[in-house]
Amino acid sequence: MKHIQLIASDIDGTLLLNGVKTLDSEIFKLIHELQEKGIVFMAASGREYTNLRNLFAPVADDIAYLCLNGCLTFYHNECISKEIMDTTIARKLITTIQNDSNAEVLVSGEKTCYITPKNQSYYEHLTTTVKNHVTVVDDLLNIPEPYTKISAYFKNGVYEYYQDYVDMFNEKITVQIGGKYWLDCAPKNVNKSTGFLKLLAYLNIPTENTVMFGDNDNDKQILQTCGYPISMETAVPSIYKLFPIHVNTVNEAIKDLLDIKNCK
Repeated sequence: MKHIQLIASDIDGTLLLNGVKTLDSEIFKLIHELQEKGIVFMAASGREYTNLRNLFAPVADDIAYLCLNGCLTFYHNECISKEIMDTTIARKLITTIQNDSNAEVLVSGEKTCYITPKNQSYYEHLTTTVKNHVTVVDDLLNIPEPYTKISAYFKNGVYEYYQDYVDMFNEKITVQIGGKYWLDCAPKNVNKSTGFLKLLAYLNIPTENTVMFGDNDNDKQILQTCGYPISMETAVPSIYKLFPIHVNTVNEAIKDLLDIKNCK
């Protein structure tokens, strides 16, 4: 490997495996070791910024954040980039999800997410299980900031409904599966690589000096963009086949990279 300056990792299904909700404390030690060698660690996720800061609390001020599947990036608590969805399209999407009896809406903001829950259990899921910062509003068509990422939550699983939303909206926005229960919608042509490239430009780091770990289809573009793409042994088949370097855990892979660095 050439000179590595940044290591990025997806969270759910990559850094967090088998449904685990909290990070192994070892990753915080590894992030500090990376820092000592001048390597930036980036959390690259569909999650909210405040959610990721809480997840990485011991190193919250020391890492870069790619949030909302590339719609939002932060470094040292400064917003570096933000992608905006057309208001008319966003409102049509929100209304469609609200009218879908199988779905709940989540509208992502810069430091909170907005919901008008149909069922109290959805609010409890977001606050206690997902651990988002949640703002309940009366009208999702009029929130106090621009629209970025909009998601639909299907408690019985997203796969049955994915194609319907692709057929309705894919010409105007980016529609992706964000896990077993989530459908994630972003401005057209925005994906994780969008925020990745903007953060790299801000940090003055070339793509060839970066590593990315991922497992799902919404990691495809960022894996294609980075210098050294690595997929998980548990990755979905399309990602597993496309990126033939596989690892069991991110922690072990980072240790190996640090060992290589120490030998130089």
